[in-house]
Amino acid sequence: APPPLPRAEASSAGRGILDLLFPGFDTDTFIWRMSVLQVVEYVGSLLLGSTFGAPKLCSLYLLGASWGPAIASGALWRLFLPMMLHANTLHIFFNLFFQLRIGFGMEKQFGRRKFCLLYLFSGFLGNLLSVVADPMKLAVGASTSGFGLLGVWAAEVLLTWDLLGESRPKVLMWFAFMLLSCIMMSAVSPNVDFMGHFGGALAGFLLAVILADMPEEHRPPWYGAAKTLAKHATALLVLGSLLEAVALGPDGPLPRCGTVLRPRQLPF
Repeated sequence: APPPLPRAEASSAGRGILDLLFPGFDTDTFIWRMSVLQVVEYVGSLLLGSTFGAPKLCSLYLLGASWGPAIASGALWRLFLPMMLHANTLHIFFNLFFQLRIGFGMEKQFGRRKFCLLYLFSGFLGNLLSVVADPMKLAVGASTSGFGLLGVWAAEVLLTWDLLGESRPKVLMWFAFMLLSCIMMSAVSPNVDFMGHFGGALAGFLLAVILADMPEEHRPPWYGAAKTLAKHATALLVLGSLLEAVALGPDGPLPRCGTVLRPRQLPF
């Protein structure tokens, strides 16, 4: 058997593997802390009530899953909390792997505050459009935010298209691969939330265009018009969807799941 590696070399090797899997790995980041919180939340949902190793639907509902009638009654936190919850172990594994895979580098590029805003807004708008499309669907998952990161990257490619030159085919192939991977990984959820994914990607794209701050000499001719259009589209989407989900949404039924402190012992 080969001799054991010295501690310093073993640590360096471990760091190399982390950097290979998750480029730019850093525990002092928003995306890392968010991922840890999502794991804690998943464990909590299992402890609250689980069946066959997955959280019960009532566990997810009590912890803030998206549910149209509850949102229509004023529970607007259900537009944010679903990104903290997951339907099963594979669901959370793939979502965390994807967001950590691209999140570290993106957070370093945009800065913590902008990245935090992009991540949370993508999750919010993805959940909002999801509940507008199907208010009677119990939806959970960080994939709304994950697709939002793809939307951010798509906006960056579009804005810098003229600067990419010969690297364009490679960039498009990488984007197509990541999009396909994200779709396949999301399919492990019992009910794939396609509208949530689309809404998250659209939110990331629009907000990335709004927040873009390119040097003037690198801006495409339509740069200003794109930012104006993105602002108007975002405002219309948010206000129109909130009106539909809250003012015009269904007022029932509301699941009888008890409370977090006193959950009902239901079989589902």
